[in-house]
Amino acid sequence: MFNSFNRILLKLRLKQKLLLSYLLLILLPILYLQFYASGKVTGIIQEMVNFSLNQSFNQTHSFLSYKLKRMTDVSDIIALDEQNMTRILTRNVNDYNIHDQLQDGNIMRQFITSFRDSTDVSEVRLYLPKGFLFADEGSNMLRLDDVQNSTWYKNLVNARVKLMWFSSHDYPTLASNGRPVISLIRLIRHPNHYNDTIGVLRLDMDERNLKEIVSRANTVKNSLTYLQNSDGLILIASDELLMKQYFLADGSAPIRTQHSSPSYKQIINGRELEFLQLPIPQTDLTMVTVIPSQEIVSRSTRLQKELLASLLVVALLAIGLAQYISLHMTRRITHLSQKMKAMEAGFLEPIVKPSGEDEIGELIQSYNYMSKQLALLKDVEVKAIKSELKALQSQINPHFLYNTLDQINWMAQFGMNDQIPTLVHSLAGYYKLTLSNGQDIITIGHELKLVDYYVQIQNIRFEQRIEFIMGVDEEFLQGLIPKLTLQPIIENAILHGILKSENREGIITVTCERQADQIVLSVVDDGVGMDGAHLEALQLGSKIINPNGSGYGIRNVQERIKLYYGEAFGLQFFSSPGDGMIVEVHIPLVMDSDSL
Repeated sequence: MFNSFNRILLKLRLKQKLLLSYLLLILLPILYLQFYASGKVTGIIQEMVNFSLNQSFNQTHSFLSYKLKRMTDVSDIIALDEQNMTRILTRNVNDYNIHDQLQDGNIMRQFITSFRDSTDVSEVRLYLPKGFLFADEGSNMLRLDDVQNSTWYKNLVNARVKLMWFSSHDYPTLASNGRPVISLIRLIRHPNHYNDTIGVLRLDMDERNLKEIVSRANTVKNSLTYLQNSDGLILIASDELLMKQYFLADGSAPIRTQHSSPSYKQIINGRELEFLQLPIPQTDLTMVTVIPSQEIVSRSTRLQKELLASLLVVALLAIGLAQYISLHMTRRITHLSQKMKAMEAGFLEPIVKPSGEDEIGELIQSYNYMSKQLALLKDVEVKAIKSELKALQSQINPHFLYNTLDQINWMAQFGMNDQIPTLVHSLAGYYKLTLSNGQDIITIGHELKLVDYYVQIQNIRFEQRIEFIMGVDEEFLQGLIPKLTLQPIIENAILHGILKSENREGIITVTCERQADQIVLSVVDDGVGMDGAHLEALQLGSKIINPNGSGYGIRNVQERIKLYYGEAFGLQFFSSPGDGMIVEVHIPLVMDSDSL
């Protein structure tokens, strides 16, 4: 049967074969999609919808985590301040004269009021123990006795946690302007007697701001997002009416601890609901988004019908044009085929370009200019490699500049003006070396100076927690290295090694040695190290997928070294959990002759 069919095809003209192939290629996929692959198409569309949902959910979660962390950081700054807080609260009230109390009360009031802003912290309150005359003066310094019988205070004491979040819906408490708030409360402990409470700090956030943030995750119709603590209380929800529709009559959600998976399905009140949940770091809160399964299915069904309708329209148009196209293409294809056979024999006669600008015309034009293109190919490849190197290098600095400028802004807001000149000087020196008169290859000495500026900036940011040791002999300082090779490695060691350790401090050492015709630079840190899976991913050049984005800058450096010097050079990694990490940079031994 196959032979008979083959003989029939051989007898057909080329234009007839083209027409037949068009019809088969159009009709068969449509029939396949309609009768066999409809389920798979539905699954693909649903995956796309789920991907979009997850993207919106993760972006909202990241922004929400940032907002709540900022509140937590502000509470740390206030509660741990020695000059304006613990110094005053630990004084003996029996020896505390009125003049000193009034003076310290004014200092404390100005200090805590300075943290109020229009976006995050709407109100700051400090509850003081007995004996302080300036308590209950104004709205931000109150007496601790007045709240010791309140539910939220008892829950805070009984929970034995550093801080706790609550909503004014759960514990009726309004802001000074009468609006509902979300509050963070924490006990202020005596620095020398940790079991003694010397005050209570409370920070309020306008509920509307938080509701606006969680509502961003609701990209599907009738979806709901809420924040829930470990006890099951709802801190805030994007839509109270949907809470009552989806859950119990009082609108309370199921306890999240019943489900350890970040996504699951559950039937509640006769509805199948899909849950996405992620804990908020450094809190007992979890962000949960609820999507009715029917909404996802209906969207995928609608998209499937639209796709099928589009395919049918295309099929009808294609069938009508197939006859015309097959007739038009046959003559020029035959002529081009003859010339290509002549080309195989070494004859490069040009073809007179026929009328038309379709693909066949482009092929003929490409044939006529092939020899010229081959001559220019090498130059194009060199330019492409240089462009790729520029693109890779340009990706390293923007996020670092943003973080540093944000740090300068933060320091200015909180009166840390004495450190700003040092930070600006280091930043200027860093970018002056980064520019390096447009050169992509610099000396190891300049690269180490650039890294030193970077560590100075990070030490200002992280309170001098990083000790940087340069153990590179002078003979290697004039060696050449691609610019911004060590900085991403140092950055990775700080952010994902040292700052993830228990005490958040450590040592980074850079050494250099010669191995045959290579220079090997070693960056050693005493951070948390890396497990085997992540280490293998780095060795293979794969992207490590996690919320912190670890491995991106390292992979960037790896690619640039290999583009400059070839596959024989690059980075090598040695680490194990808890033992820090060693990153070796292998590059050719090339010295800067102009500096000798």
